[in-house]
Amino acid sequence: MKLTDKIKYAVFDLDGTLFDSMWLWKKIDYDYLAKRGVQVPDDYMKCINHMSVIDTALYSIERFNLKDTPEQLISEWLEMAKQAYCEQILLKPYALEFLQMLKQKDIHMSVATSLSLELALPALKRNGILEFFDNVVNSEQVKRGKGFPDIYLKAISHTQFEPSECVVFEDILQGVKGAKAGGFYVVGVYDKESEQDHNQMKEIANMFINNFGDLM
Repeated sequence: MKLTDKIKYAVFDLDGTLFDSMWLWKKIDYDYLAKRGVQVPDDYMKCINHMSVIDTALYSIERFNLKDTPEQLISEWLEMAKQAYCEQILLKPYALEFLQMLKQKDIHMSVATSLSLELALPALKRNGILEFFDNVVNSEQVKRGKGFPDIYLKAISHTQFEPSECVVFEDILQGVKGAKAGGFYVVGVYDKESEQDHNQMKEIANMFINNFGDLM
């Protein structure tokens, strides 16, 4: 039986899952820290990729002893990201076709992302997929980040479905762990930026795909 024949609701992460965008955040972080004379440690991206924007700002300020306030840091990040999300960021292979297939099967969907809605909504609209989703939830709307199930539970809170009836698509290890802890059926999605965690993701997730074409 195909996955799409047994799931009742789908929850999607954005960066690295639907959007080919993880490269952008790495570039922004590197450029931002380079301006301040900071060489980015190898583990930095892994440490922040499940955090909300404010948590990432606080973590970065503390770790690198930055003089910026969280508000200043976030403002600079957002300015660097706005143009890319409004004009450049594209969908990953077969993402559009997969969403269209779910809609045809009358499977409803939500977004659960750490991305600011100021960036997420324009990119969803420009790529023609905003209309597919019942709601768009981000990490600022819950108390804990993606290492916990909070955001995924929030994404389905308007439905009558149990987590076990819903599938979560995630490209990062912390997201896979958080969704699994919430009792969801979890599909790990390949992204180059999280390649070092793929073996662990495969052990935890119910399924792992190279791209959404694997499910069609």
